[in-house]
Amino acid sequence: MNHASGHDDLQLADYAGVLRRRWWLILGLAVIGTLASIGYFKVSHKVYIATASVYVTANGGTANEVAGGRTTGTVNLDTEAQVVQSATVAQAAAKLMHATETLPQLIKRVSVTVPANSQVLSISCQASSASVAASCAQSFAQAFLSYTSSSTTASANSQISALQSKISALESASAKLTVEVGSLPDNSPQRAAAQEQLNSDQGQLSSLNSQVAQLTAELTNPSGGSIISNAIPPSSASSPKPLLILPSGLLAGLLIGLILSFVVDRRDRRVRSPRDLEKINVPVLMSLLQKRSAVELAIASPRSQVGRDFSGLAHLLTSSLGNGSHVILVTGASVGHGVSLVAANLAVSLSRNQPDVTLVCADLEGSLIPVTLGLPSGPGLTDLLAAGSPKTDAGEQVAVAPRLRVITPGSAAGIGAEDLQQDAVERLMASLRSMARWIIVEAPSVTSGPDAYTLAQAADTAILVVEVPRTRSDQVLDSVEYLDRMGASVFGAALLRSPRAPVPPGTAVPAQTSRVPPGRQVASPVLSADAVPVPSESAANGHAVPFSRVFSEQDDGDQTVIFNSAGEEAPSSSPKG
Repeated sequence: MNHASGHDDLQLADYAGVLRRRWWLILGLAVIGTLASIGYFKVSHKVYIATASVYVTANGGTANEVAGGRTTGTVNLDTEAQVVQSATVAQAAAKLMHATETLPQLIKRVSVTVPANSQVLSISCQASSASVAASCAQSFAQAFLSYTSSSTTASANSQISALQSKISALESASAKLTVEVGSLPDNSPQRAAAQEQLNSDQGQLSSLNSQVAQLTAELTNPSGGSIISNAIPPSSASSPKPLLILPSGLLAGLLIGLILSFVVDRRDRRVRSPRDLEKINVPVLMSLLQKRSAVELAIASPRSQVGRDFSGLAHLLTSSLGNGSHVILVTGASVGHGVSLVAANLAVSLSRNQPDVTLVCADLEGSLIPVTLGLPSGPGLTDLLAAGSPKTDAGEQVAVAPRLRVITPGSAAGIGAEDLQQDAVERLMASLRSMARWIIVEAPSVTSGPDAYTLAQAADTAILVVEVPRTRSDQVLDSVEYLDRMGASVFGAALLRSPRAPVPPGTAVPAQTSRVPPGRQVASPVLSADAVPVPSESAANGHAVPFSRVFSEQDDGDQTVIFNSAGEEAPSSSPKG
């Protein structure tokens, strides 16, 4: 059998399983991410942004900027936006706000936007406090208007000066032409030319004087605009944004939690489902993982779901192994009580439809089958190995399965028991084969010591018990490899949760009640599907008495009937409920 790892692709159930198993890790990291984002929001540097709006009008300094500009107004606002962020305006704004930082740092805090289809500059400034941000934006708006005003004044004065020079030259030339025209004859061609030149100079003088008058009028209001919206301190910080930071921390925590959960789960080799065994090509004969709680270490009722599962496993064995005498080794990939549960229930199920079934309790240190079946301590396996050959009636009979004989660990069993001898085990198994057709051997776990290897060499096949979630996939593979080497090929695995141990001998069992209607006969006590067999006091004292039983409730009426640990009826008049 090839037990190499199979396909490791994940299905939807695998993702759901990871979320179900690692939800605490995902939730924890999500909480940590949220708390981290809250902490970051509390200690992070707050940024406040204030904005001042300036309406820009055309003047002598800006009237000719619109040609080729992106905006369609009378002023090229792209140029004006660059002026706002110029070093000259920034220097003036720094004086107004008494800033101590450098000009590049101050300019970096300022941004200028132009609303669509408008002649408005939105001047924004960010700072660590609301008042400083408002002061910064207002100072830049005022500095920009001061700059445009001074620029307009300087430009107008320069133009007026140039025009005055031209006017002076034209006036001087006009005076000369006037004298010349007066000295020439009326019909002289020279006079006509001089008169024409004089008229031209006087026209230019009129135009230049008009320009000077216009520029002089502009000097009365040289500002290139006005502040239409003063900067006010913002009520809250614009950065960091709590509606962005907190969800981001939560999502980051969830993402990290999901990634880490899948990484941890992929590195975790524990077996949790039949699919985990299928990945390593180990066939699953039976899975008792339908219930979320562990199966009780007891003999399951044949009509219960667990009993039907064991009956199905028994039929699978009989049909697969065929005729002849067979030794079936039941061992575990890890230490636990699951081997006792599987071996006992498999032997009982086999005995219901097959004759000559013997159950050998070969786990000398940890077998719980005698306690489960209510068998007294006494001679057993160790005594048979010492005697050399068993008698035809070797083993104890139990009431729950009359056709089953059980060989207990024996008087020399326990922590101080010696290792099983290979030749003695082989002789015993050969003798048992002649007396029984089916021999179920409860063996210690493969990793517990040499007894499992000794028993494996005498077995025909093995059933590997895998308890979840304590067993790892590497333990399963190692167990399969060891058993194959010992000659006991693994028939398949039985998957179950670690069963609950039975009540130890001598423990008082609380009585349970069953109600029947008045006037009806009380039915014989029935074994519950999940009943825990408990040894009676007589068995605890060394007498060979069938085990006592814990009985289920039967709710058929108003009269209450109490069954004690011996199965005796004790009527009660307690009303229902």
